[in-house]
Amino acid sequence: METVHLKINNIPVEVPQGYTILQAAKAANIEIPTLCYLKDINCIGACRVCMVEAQKDGRPLRGLLAACVYPAEEGLEVFTNTPAVIKSRKTTLELLLSNHNKKCLSCTRNQHCELQKLAAEYGVDEDRFPSEEPIYEIDDLSPYIVRDNNKCINCMRCVAACKNV
Repeated sequence: METVHLKINNIPVEVPQGYTILQAAKAANIEIPTLCYLKDINCIGACRVCMVEAQKDGRPLRGLLAACVYPAEEGLEVFTNTPAVIKSRKTTLELLLSNHNKKCLSCTRNQHCELQKLAAEYGVDEDRFPSEEPIYEIDDLSPYIVRDNNKCINCMRCVAACKNV
C-alpha cells in the first residue's frame, strides 16, 4: 500500500494514499471540527466547518480547503488553526445559527449538541446575521427518524443516513 507524507500543524504525518486531510488529521490525533461528516456515510463538505489552510512547496494553495473531502497529498503542509481558518469557522457558525431555532435549553440535544459545542468554542453567542426563522412542523412520519427542520443546519446527514444505511 502506497503512503503519503504530509505535515499538519508542523507535525509529520504518514497515511495511506486516498486518505483525506481530515482522515490524516484523525490518524495523528489532530482535531478538525466537522458538522456534516459521518465516517463511511457522509463526506460531502456541506457544512464548511472543517476548512483548513494549506501550502505545497512553500506556496499557499488558493483559498481554504474542506478537510473532509480534500485528499492528503505528498508534501502538503496543512494548518488547522490560523487566523483565517478561525475567522472562517466562526462566520460559518454564525450563518448556520442565523437560521436556527436557538431554544437550546429545551432541546433534547442540549449539552450533547455538536453545533452548541462549536458555537461555545468559537465564541459565537450573538446574532450577527439575524433573520426571521420560518416555523416548520416536526416530521415524525418515519418510524426511524424524527426531523425538526426548525433546527436543520443543512448538513445532509439525515439524507446520507437514509440513503446509505
